[in-house]
Amino acid sequence: MKSKRVLIVEDNDLNRMLFENLIGQLFSFTSAKNGLEAVDLAETQEFDLILMDIQMPKMDGITAMKKIRQGHNPACPILAVTAYAEESDRHNFLEQGFDDFVTKPIRPREFLQLVQSYLKGSGKKAQPAQKEEEGKIILDKNVVEQLLKYNSKAAIQKVLEDFLEECKETEQQVLMYETNPESKNLIEKIHNLKGNSGTLGAQRIYFSAQKAEELWRKERFQEFSEELKNLKNEIRQFRDFLNQETIFDS
Repeated sequence: MKSKRVLIVEDNDLNRMLFENLIGQLFSFTSAKNGLEAVDLAETQEFDLILMDIQMPKMDGITAMKKIRQGHNPACPILAVTAYAEESDRHNFLEQGFDDFVTKPIRPREFLQLVQSYLKGSGKKAQPAQKEEEGKIILDKNVVEQLLKYNSKAAIQKVLEDFLEECKETEQQVLMYETNPESKNLIEKIHNLKGNSGTLGAQRIYFSAQKAEELWRKERFQEFSEELKNLKNEIRQFRDFLNQETIFDS
């Protein structure tokens, strides 16, 4: 089905790389880093499916989707890619005009099945995401094994290296926040870390980042600061775990 063309719209480099690796094995794809790029591409090229991240700089996914619907290819299926999981949010995305949604963190097999169903014209609706067992596993090897089914070992190792670098940058932002709580960069880092850790199966980091982001948005800043200590600890434990892990050994 290489004749089928998918537009991947995702501002997060790690997530975009994983989407490209998954989609590229079966279909042709073009990538955009924000909604503005997506609208421009959809006006000049034909696509059979669009994967649209919701939270992006310059133009969010909902605005981009509505502009594409007003363009020359309004019938192209557009799937929202979102970390939101509440049933009311799902209903809202469908009401806004999306054909379906993909919940982060994605699971490769289910993700590809959904994409294939739309490219074949059957349009099978996504099922609600199952909740993980919170905070019990440093790295979910089932997730890694699923990723390895659709990506090379070298590709996943590179993704994990990039993730460790992102963890390091987040730790630096935490230190800056501790001396300057007015810093706005930290919460964006935590949001990205949440999405990437969920995709990779780094469960403890994922749930800590999720909790920290929620506390920030509720303006419970004292609890947020306490959770930052836990997040730093989870990052340290994840790094130590990977240094001892043999999952990539031949």
